[in-house]
Amino acid sequence: MSNENYLVTVERFFLSLKDSGLALSATDYDLIQQWESRGIPVNIVCRGIENGVAEFDQQNTRQSSRMGLSYLKVFIEAEMERSQA
Repeated sequence: MSNENYLVTVERFFLSLKDSGLALSATDYDLIQQWESRGIPVNIVCRGIENGVAEFDQQNTRQSSRMGLSYLKVFIEAEMERSQA
C-alpha cells in the first residue's frame, strides 16, 4: 500500500466516525505517518480508532469534534498488542 493510500484510508475512516471536519491536523497526519513507518497495518489502526471513538462517545456526548488522533493512540496501541497476542 502506498503512503498516500494508508494516509487517505485512515483520514477518511476517522473523519467519517468523528462526523465533523474536512481534514486532520498536522499532528494527526504525523501520527498516521508514524504508524505506517512502524508497520502497523491499516486495519489495526482503523479498529483502534473505532474502539476509541466508541469509548469517547460514551464518555463525552456531542463533543467528538474536539477529539484528535492523539487521544486515540492508546486504543491503537492496545489493538496492536491484541493482534500480536
